[in-house]
Amino acid sequence: MNKIRMLLVKLAAGAVSSLKLWVLQMVMEAEDEIPGGTGMEKRAYVVKRLDEIVRLPWYLEPFDGPAFGMLVDLACNKLNLLVGHNWNEAKLTPEQEQKIAAVMDVPAAVAEKAVSDITGASERIESLYEKYGHELD
Repeated sequence: MNKIRMLLVKLAAGAVSSLKLWVLQMVMEAEDEIPGGTGMEKRAYVVKRLDEIVRLPWYLEPFDGPAFGMLVDLACNKLNLLVGHNWNEAKLTPEQEQKIAAVMDVPAAVAEKAVSDITGASERIESLYEKYGHELD
């Protein structure tokens, strides 16, 4: 029974990790899909796409929009902190995207303090991931 429980926990963790990466990629995609759009328009675009694609049981449907919105907000916060406000100019590698996704849920104040003295997007990503990114290990 413990082996089954451990397998389910591992699968759930993998699903959450994949969802965070997907959200991050969709947030960056929204920059291209809605040029000149407001942050709220881009957020709504990503939340709507996630809501259409990710199917949850009917009893969880009222909660998926707010949950997806929270993930979008976390992704935006980490992108702004780590690469600045011009995300597409950063030209992130797939590995950097995975590292940012792995630290998306680090509290904003903690993340900001951890990278406040570091310049350069690559260095900031590496530093925050080294301190708090354990999902890809």
